[in-house]
Amino acid sequence: MTHEFDLIGALTSFSVGTLDGRDAMMVIEIAATPDDFARGIRHQMPVAMTADRARELGEALLMAAEAALMGDAPTNSVN
Repeated sequence: MTHEFDLIGALTSFSVGTLDGRDAMMVIEIAATPDDFARGIRHQMPVAMTADRARELGEALLMAAEAALMGDAPTNSVN
């Protein structure tokens, strides 16, 4: 039986920087499944975005982190 959380990848690392000095860039590394995590299998995904979009993402992540620390109910935010 597949559980809901079995379909969620786990962030294992990330790096950030700029792309051509104009756009923000991040590379996220994930384990796509619990089995991948246990086996040490990782997938990298480079993502480029405008500086404004990067700021929006950062602010949204900060809000989600604060909610998680306070034990708030799960939420969805799509932008």
